[in-house]
Amino acid sequence: MQKRKRYFLRYMLQYSYFLLGGTVCACLLHFAIVWGNSVISGVIDQMLAGQEIILRDFMPGFLLLMFAGFALAFIKQIFFGIYCVRVSGIYRSCVAEKLYRVEYAYLKNENSATVINKLNADIAETENLLSTGVPQIIMDVAALLIYSVYVGSLNLGLLLLILVTYPLVFWIAGKMVKKIRTLTGTYRVKSDVMTGIAQDVLSGILVLRSFGLEEHFQEKMHQAAADLVDNEEKRTRVSNNAMLVRKLIQWIPTIICAVYAALLVGRGALSVGGLLAFVVTLGRLAEAFVGIPFDFVETAVSMVSIRRIEEILHMPDEACGTQTKGEDDSNVVISLQDICFGYTEETLVLNGLSLCVKAGEHIALVGESGGGKSTIFHLLCAFYQAQSGSYQLYGREISDWDLQAARDRLALVSQDVFLFPTTVAENIAYGNRDATREEIVEACKKAQIHDFIMTLPQGYQTLVGERGAMLSGGQKQRISIARAILKNAPVLLLDEPTSAIDVGTEELIQNALDHVMRGRTCITIAHRLSTVQNADCIYVVNDGKIAECGTHAALLAANGVYAKLYERN
Repeated sequence: MQKRKRYFLRYMLQYSYFLLGGTVCACLLHFAIVWGNSVISGVIDQMLAGQEIILRDFMPGFLLLMFAGFALAFIKQIFFGIYCVRVSGIYRSCVAEKLYRVEYAYLKNENSATVINKLNADIAETENLLSTGVPQIIMDVAALLIYSVYVGSLNLGLLLLILVTYPLVFWIAGKMVKKIRTLTGTYRVKSDVMTGIAQDVLSGILVLRSFGLEEHFQEKMHQAAADLVDNEEKRTRVSNNAMLVRKLIQWIPTIICAVYAALLVGRGALSVGGLLAFVVTLGRLAEAFVGIPFDFVETAVSMVSIRRIEEILHMPDEACGTQTKGEDDSNVVISLQDICFGYTEETLVLNGLSLCVKAGEHIALVGESGGGKSTIFHLLCAFYQAQSGSYQLYGREISDWDLQAARDRLALVSQDVFLFPTTVAENIAYGNRDATREEIVEACKKAQIHDFIMTLPQGYQTLVGERGAMLSGGQKQRISIARAILKNAPVLLLDEPTSAIDVGTEELIQNALDHVMRGRTCITIAHRLSTVQNADCIYVVNDGKIAECGTHAALLAANGVYAKLYERN
């Protein structure tokens, strides 16, 4: 089995020189503290011995040491800060870029609220690890090593006593890590649920209010919130217990060591200055000794978020070839041969489907709902890969194509029009980012939407709202047609473009489609068979296969599946 990449660790190592700079500063800072303690303890011992203390002999060096400590602390924070910004920045960019490359199936099947939480809350948790967690671990490890050596130099027995009294910390911290990691993982999942409910409410507010579902969704949100609060109460309880235990196991051994040090002074094994230096150092050493295991407790919380983000990064990318050109002069534009495809391994939606579309031809796909018509479009746009069979676009297998180059040859007009919450002009310009204002206007005139746009408060600069909420279905559809006209792709895919439009609007839509279809290869999915009677060839899709094909007149004369559909239509 191929070893999975650890993206976060890779980026941490990529900018490790900033981390190294901060580590060096942290070590020097602790050395400065040890040196300062040594100076003060020496002065105290000299005073107790009756020697004269001349301030000018040690104060300049002591002040220099103090200012050096301030400078080191400042530089250390700069190094750690830059490290956090660089690593979190490239990690966030990596996740964002992955979303544009990941297989369509992942985005289709994954709960969008979960993805949003991973991009926001989980990324924020990783930034917290980089800004606080990692620097704290480094500071504590450096302090532990340096202060242990210093205490050992004062008295080896004191160091051994510390080492004997503190191992309990690691065992307790290990227990805490397991509990907190589990509760944090549960928190993330429950947070996803709450975000999902809120998203459903906002997206479906019209249905929610028209069907009187407010109370139902309030109960769902209340239950989700209650589950989240219950989990957080448990996590807070564990965290508080961990904090209490940390303080107890930090102070009890500290007191024992301090008492033992005082006994050493009484026996003459340790000077009074050495005792003072030890007491000052012991507090820092104990804090570092106890802090390291609990630093890993906090790290375990962040690792839950990192694992969730890495799940996205380890999703497979869209299969993409390198070819950017096909046999554009080929008479056959699209060829599907013996295509078998299913969204799951158990069920096939398309089973041995074959069809051929020639240049400039207008074909139609008709059939019962669920027969596989929209699935064909998904395959044509390479959103999914067929399990078996051959799909050739302009004479090349779709797997050989660079996907962007392949999709540049296709323009999709869907029944479910999506508009971005920006201006009318910008939504249309997504068809061609290099289009001029004149080209946008011309596309809108062909799409029969220009006159309406000019009646809007800011004309082409009018905001359309979330998912185009400020516009009617027909208006959104004509804007999507204008977008397709502007793209000027040689192949046009029309996915039931008039299925949800009233009769009056349908005529406008049909006139707009006549403009965009001229000189192009067109494939139309239709429920209203009257809209495709003039198609060059009509394919009847039934149970994942082509049941019949031919012209409208020929299929009616055959009195088969199409004729029955036409009667019901």
